[in-house]
Amino acid sequence: MPSAAPAATEAETEPAGDRLLPWIAAERAFRAVVLIAVGIVLVTHPHADWGSEIARLAEKLGQDPKHNWIKRIIDKLSRIHANEDLVFGVAGLTYGLLEGVEAYGLWNRRRWGEWLTVLATSLLFIPELWELTKSASLLKLGALAANAVIVAYLIWRLRRSRAPAAASS
Repeated sequence: MPSAAPAATEAETEPAGDRLLPWIAAERAFRAVVLIAVGIVLVTHPHADWGSEIARLAEKLGQDPKHNWIKRIIDKLSRIHANEDLVFGVAGLTYGLLEGVEAYGLWNRRRWGEWLTVLATSLLFIPELWELTKSASLLKLGALAANAVIVAYLIWRLRRSRAPAAASS
């Protein structure tokens, strides 16, 4: 009597390209952790002199705070006021929470997680493009390209998973 083959798990039946989902989820989780940490620091330390803090950190790391890119960061941070710290902190916490929800949905392969990621990431194309028009950099261009690839991949996944359901109707 032939033995029944064990049922294949969802991961075993997916094409190799679908293995990207955990990587996207991990990237979103990492961003969530960073944004929430920055948000907490900004909300709990609204009167800190962030320019001086970054200069001290750069020195501890063996960097020259007068170096061009570090100096630009310090100059920008020095212009932030205490009330802006609170606004940026709350924004960081909110966006970090959104990234965390996206990560959870993607990691658990929930369609709503894919839809949420497509929607949230697509809405951020507008400010990303705006930033590129003000000052282009490889980092900004790379972030935009990575987000565009993620959105395209998730749309492809969503359309592909909808096709078999439509064919059976």
